[in-house]
Amino acid sequence: MKLNAYILYERLKEKYPVTLYGRAGKDLSLLAPELYMDGTENFYSNHVYLATVEHLPHRPNIERNVVLICIGEHPRLNYYKEHATVILIKQKVNFFEVYNDLQKNYLVYQDWESQLLDLLIKSPTIQGVIDYSYSIFERPIMVLDNSYEIVAQTQQLAAESFNFSNSQKYLASESFLIFSHEQDVYLDRHGAFQLDFDPGITLCVNLFDSRDEYIGCLVIGFEERPFVEGEEKLAEYLADIITKVVEYNPSLLMSKRNSLQEILENLMQEAPLNPNQKMYLSSVNHKQDYLCISIHYLQRFSALPVIYICSVFENMFADSIFFGHNNTIMGLVPALEIAEKSPGTQGKSEFLSYIDQMQICVGLSNIFSDLNMIRIYYLQAEAAIEHGRLNEADEYLFAFSDFALDEMVANSLGIFPLETFFPNGFSKLLEHDKNGGISYVYTLRIFLESNMSYSEASRQLFIHRSTLLDRIYRIQKDLKVDLDDPDQRLQLQIVLKALQLTEE
Repeated sequence: MKLNAYILYERLKEKYPVTLYGRAGKDLSLLAPELYMDGTENFYSNHVYLATVEHLPHRPNIERNVVLICIGEHPRLNYYKEHATVILIKQKVNFFEVYNDLQKNYLVYQDWESQLLDLLIKSPTIQGVIDYSYSIFERPIMVLDNSYEIVAQTQQLAAESFNFSNSQKYLASESFLIFSHEQDVYLDRHGAFQLDFDPGITLCVNLFDSRDEYIGCLVIGFEERPFVEGEEKLAEYLADIITKVVEYNPSLLMSKRNSLQEILENLMQEAPLNPNQKMYLSSVNHKQDYLCISIHYLQRFSALPVIYICSVFENMFADSIFFGHNNTIMGLVPALEIAEKSPGTQGKSEFLSYIDQMQICVGLSNIFSDLNMIRIYYLQAEAAIEHGRLNEADEYLFAFSDFALDEMVANSLGIFPLETFFPNGFSKLLEHDKNGGISYVYTLRIFLESNMSYSEASRQLFIHRSTLLDRIYRIQKDLKVDLDDPDQRLQLQIVLKALQLTEE
């Protein structure tokens, strides 16, 4: 395997007092070191030479990207420092011992390369690749797919390196935000780059397929030893090997798009299903009860990509499907999964904690089993958020069942303005309320909500029963509505509810 001058320098520095001079290249282009032979006037490109200073010629021909490892200091080295990269060992050391150490260092990387190439030929796996690579980087390594789920990690992976729990399969949100906040073009970036994770630096390399589409990321975590120049090229080489493994078996980094998800997306877009999709839908339809979930971003975490949020919720709810739809996120979740996270359970605490942490807003539909109706139940979840945010602005989780009446009343008006549904005389009540100190409309609403119980309504209104009797008599006289008629009473209740929603 070819190396670069920085890697050679760092390896030699572990044993010898060395100094690096000149502008070294970072590409892995240097051949195995060779002994300088007396009388040679040519130093060839991408070669590494070991020499003692007294044997070097004064004005040799030095091609580009030459590395000279020299034992001993002398003014003639100034010429070499200007035309080559010089790794200088000032002290007198054993010439052949240095040469043997260089050979051993190269052998470490050559063995690594041979192991990886042998793995590619036999049975390539991402886990196998990073296991072979830990000894090279001596740092925790993990590979994320394009949903930011962890698909492979070294056994030496320290949870604090990447700020996630060992029980999780995805980055913690705060850690992921470092990805998205540090760079606007994160998913398009090629080559290795460093991110400053608390408490250390992390080296990352994005993974791309043959169509140059993002498929994941190689992440090498911090340790006590800082990253050195040139080491990022080893990370890029490792990323290239992982990409080749994925080309051999694309499912290793395949996102969670499956047949059912594609069907649901078509149903949401009201697009026709092909015969195979119809057959698949028929085989899974009405097999269990579901809830549809709608997720809205609020402010702080709006930078989190949809695919990351989907990944987190799919890990939270078994057998669930989440995907982006019309600037929101929608999900299909088995009703039993939601029931297990009902109030009072540990799951509920985790669910609400995550919603609060992410500052996202979640709407739940009613339970259903016919997947053909997914679009209707998605609209229920959307309506739950709309009504919930109006009525309970400090909450983030809303169920459609709590606002079904509100939605029914809001949709019952059709194209007509609300006032066109007022019973005869209702305008007189509004006029009275505008000019008087007592609200007849509010009194009537409380009376009807109390099932026309004078005792209960007077208690809620904090007035005497006889006072309420007098008010209701005046209200009925102005309205010219028979409150004992169930149809007239229902119309009046719908108008009162619609008026209340309008005011809110």
